[in-house]
Amino acid sequence: MSHRVAPNVEVVDLAPGLWIWRLEHPNWQEGFDWQEVVTSVCVDAGAERWVLDPLLPPEDATQVWDRFAEQPPTAVAVLIADHMRETWSDRHTWSVDALVDRYGCRAFGPNTFDPDMIDKVGPAEAEVQKIVPSQELPGGLAPFRDPRGWHETPLYLPQHQTLVFGDSLTERAGSLRVWMSPTHEERALPDLRRMLDLPFERVIISHGEPVHTREAFEQALELPSWPASSLHIAAWNGDLEQVRKLVDRGADLTARSDGDEPYGNSDKTPLDWAEAASRSEARKPTHDDIIAYLKSVMEAKGMA
Repeated sequence: MSHRVAPNVEVVDLAPGLWIWRLEHPNWQEGFDWQEVVTSVCVDAGAERWVLDPLLPPEDATQVWDRFAEQPPTAVAVLIADHMRETWSDRHTWSVDALVDRYGCRAFGPNTFDPDMIDKVGPAEAEVQKIVPSQELPGGLAPFRDPRGWHETPLYLPQHQTLVFGDSLTERAGSLRVWMSPTHEERALPDLRRMLDLPFERVIISHGEPVHTREAFEQALELPSWPASSLHIAAWNGDLEQVRKLVDRGADLTARSDGDEPYGNSDKTPLDWAEAASRSEARKPTHDDIIAYLKSVMEAKGMA
């Protein structure tokens, strides 16, 4: 893997006291299911200046560092386990640690982090206070439980009427999408729909086009999860009980996976995913049962 000599750093002002910066992730590689350019957020909330999911740029990125010099951060938060990011210039220093060391700010995050990255870089040196859903953070930021159940804490910024997500949402082909999860219908959609009770006007995400409207959020809840359905996931995982449950609830047996997802199973049905898993290292004894079951249901419905 080759690294850029220097990243392209873009700063965008969204509103007074709310801005983002974007740059290429140093660990990105072709074939990853997330885009190379990622977004970090800075928001002023009362007496606090928060930095969210930081990927700190090199020192010569003065468009970022000059702003911090004018008003230093008082708090930094990681919203999801695998957004514990190194600095761009030093792959052995967490961005969280660099901000705490430089400005003395407090650090917040989930109670777990990506084990592969911890093995590579080591644990954070800073004391990271756990973000607890429904417990207000300094400055009035409101955290929510992870809609997908994977240790994410989306934040609502009431002063700016803005929702900030880690990986619950992504942008693909110009559309805001909900990232897939095993409990998309049972948990993700209900949790996200409850957020419509908030008077938010914009949504910020980390991967893809970063800023979206409330209308785009509403539309995302009506689109299939990206890149595949919960039935695809259950079929791949060999979870026969969940497959039966989803089929009984009316899951689309002909739904096709979308995009450049990681298993090479794009434009495939849940049955295709089960068959692919049965030929891979993911194979389980239940895959044969799932394949037989899905085929029988499709035959009974005249889909075979």
